[in-house]
Amino acid sequence: MNIKSFFLVSIVSLFPFFSLSALELRSPKEPSVVEVPSVPAPSADLDSLKAEYYEIYSALKVYSNVAYSARQDSPVFLEVSASGQYLRGRLEAVGMLIERKTGFSREVLDSGLTRKNGEISRGVLAELSSVFGFSRGNEPHSMEMRGVPIKLGYCQINYVKNSVPFLVQYDGFLKKGEVILTFDDGPGQLTEEVSSAMKDAGASSVFFVLGSKLGPNGKELVKRTALDGHSVAVHGYNHATGSGKPFTALSTEETLDQLGGVSASIAAAVGRKPVFFRPPYGIISPEALKAIDIKLGLVPVGWTIDTLDWSTKDPEELFLKTTSLIKQRGKGIVLMHDIHSQSRTAAKRLVKWLAENGYKVVSPERMTAAYKGE
Repeated sequence: MNIKSFFLVSIVSLFPFFSLSALELRSPKEPSVVEVPSVPAPSADLDSLKAEYYEIYSALKVYSNVAYSARQDSPVFLEVSASGQYLRGRLEAVGMLIERKTGFSREVLDSGLTRKNGEISRGVLAELSSVFGFSRGNEPHSMEMRGVPIKLGYCQINYVKNSVPFLVQYDGFLKKGEVILTFDDGPGQLTEEVSSAMKDAGASSVFFVLGSKLGPNGKELVKRTALDGHSVAVHGYNHATGSGKPFTALSTEETLDQLGGVSASIAAAVGRKPVFFRPPYGIISPEALKAIDIKLGLVPVGWTIDTLDWSTKDPEELFLKTTSLIKQRGKGIVLMHDIHSQSRTAAKRLVKWLAENGYKVVSPERMTAAYKGE
């Protein structure tokens, strides 16, 4: 079965409102060489902005439902999770612009959303294809994930649809009941609260930060995060590229330059070099990942439990789904984002739930030892 057929069977069977024609878009080029335009600037016209907001929201709803229905180690999950993260960022950007133009709160804006099942427009699919290159898939064996070992028993790169390289993390070095907590995309206005709550719970965590947020206030925030006993780590500058594309859009040297700069900014703020690196969306080539290890000395980190906190703004729903995922797996490296209010609330409840249910939040240094074979 080729990838188009698999994707249609996997998703259309779950969501019959999908349009077949909307899933037939393809890009013939690899994401590393294709000329990709910047993320489209939101239209200045208010009606157009609202239409764009609802279009993105509708697609996000679909990707959220599919992500929660798919196995987290499956190609479909990797695709929809990355797409959902990207679309959440787009939705927030358009929503903020509407708020500035109208003074409407996001709640007022969301009140106009339809409650029917979502759908993915051609425009959204075309944009995701340009950013990630997901829509190709006519190779004879495109559903077979080609694996490239990075560190046996710790991580490898899997090529989804024979084109997009994902970092796949393993957690065999964790015992049952052991959890590592990680937070992406800060620092932001919620970081200090999340950091403090994790400290109070004795839950040493990893905060993967963006260089674009490390101005004077951002550096002070990550300094406090480090003083709380957490590890401040490298994520990217503009979440890989300014237009939202992953690191596959850059050369290895460009990637090293960017990450080296972010690493230096973190070191200047907290007084020591960062230890860990997580690629945005989990997408990075084996060549770039190996160069990051050799040249920058950063330990790669993926995740084994994706909370999908981009998919809901309801902290109760997020908490219940997160605890369900942890119970199913029994241990793992948990991915959240300290930039979302729902994640802040759910994370504070989560550390209490972990302690009350026999789980232990262990030091992130366990990943360093596992990667180095210690």
